Amino acid sequence: MTITNKSCPRPFSKQQLRKIFLDCDANSDGFLTKEEIKKAFNHLGAVIPGYRAWEGLKRADANKDGCVSPEELDGLIDYADKLQYTPSTN
Repeated sequence: MTITNKSCPRPFSKQQLRKIFLDCDANSDGFLTKEEIKKAFNHLGAVIPGYRAWEGLKRADANKDGCVSPEELDGLIDYADKLQYTPSTN
């Protein structure tokens, strides 16, 4: 017997998360500032996107320059993936 729950959407994939973060790169320089990360977490549906941006930056910004570079992006995506955001059904 297979049980399906159509009312429970699947979390965003890592590929989808990457696109969301890159779409929030306002100046298309490949580097994500705290404000751009906050915008992405807001899009993902975070209750407190500013906190998620701060935590994501803290975890992903290996060289501590205050932004997430293309080389550091996977760390930010891993953090967001662990939070299991799902697409909004509204």
